[in-house]
Amino acid sequence: MIESKILSRLEQGEILALVTIIDKSGSAPRLPGSKMIVDADGRQHGTIGGGRLEYMAAEAARSIARGASSTVTEFDLRGEEGDSDMVCGGVQLVLIERLTPEMVAVFRQAEQCFAAGKQGLWHIDITDHAHPRRRFCPVVNGQVDCSVPPDIDVQALLRSRTTRLVRSSRQLVVLDPLPKNGTVVLFGGGHVSLEVAALAAYIDFDVIVCDDRDEFANNERFPMAMETQLVDFTDVFSGLDCRGELYLLIITRGHGSDQEVLAQALRTRARYIGMIGSRRKRDIIYTNLRQQGFTEADFARVHCPVGLAIGSETPREIAVSITAEIIAARAGVL
Repeated sequence: MIESKILSRLEQGEILALVTIIDKSGSAPRLPGSKMIVDADGRQHGTIGGGRLEYMAAEAARSIARGASSTVTEFDLRGEEGDSDMVCGGVQLVLIERLTPEMVAVFRQAEQCFAAGKQGLWHIDITDHAHPRRRFCPVVNGQVDCSVPPDIDVQALLRSRTTRLVRSSRQLVVLDPLPKNGTVVLFGGGHVSLEVAALAAYIDFDVIVCDDRDEFANNERFPMAMETQLVDFTDVFSGLDCRGELYLLIITRGHGSDQEVLAQALRTRARYIGMIGSRRKRDIIYTNLRQQGFTEADFARVHCPVGLAIGSETPREIAVSITAEIIAARAGVL
């Protein structure tokens, strides 16, 4: 999370410029919410898409880190005919914001919220472009303690992790959700799970691994996991915190265990449920679960065979296809 990097550098007394894409029209390399930080020497962390857009934004950001006022700048990427560096065809609105050590407290509040696995929202009043007013609003019982227009669905905003620019007659405000990365729960600690755990942790999911064999559920095998649990597959959720966004992956060593876990998973509000296996295996399990009262609507929640169809064969390739699918689920495009 880029806020953690910002906090660390502000605590060291640095002054930075934060570049955030806050709106776009047409085609553009990155979406609203994309960020990078730039210091007074021009050193960058993060990206807003590369190319001339990033170069121009970085140059402006370096000046702001050196003392110039914050600004909101429109970058036109449509370009002139023959201008191969500006051919995306869209327009991006970019907030370039001066951050000083006096802002440590608000970034610490955001970092603590993120570390606790909770949700929050940045509320940035940019009515006066030169003097943005940034505050952090934790989500408590589904509500945020900041002024959000009634037509904005806060929960939908948080789920989609979409940055919104909100205009009114008197105010111009950026609503920027704190990334809620979600938790991948792997039921089964075999070869595929090992590869999925590494990839999921690399892209900032929290990872929990559950298996009924101690040698497959331990920190030595899964050092990237937030937690490993030795479980009985007939009762896998008793030791899990089922709050927050869960991405459940059922990859146990046998059909019977997969069926046991799937029956329990379907009783949760998990955002994503994936089960490894062939269509024949899936159909047998679904037939068995229908006799327990599960319906077609329940099965519609399940991604089986799990993963995107990319022709994967090895455990590492299968992990790539699975991880790509949970990225799509997290982004709300699945």
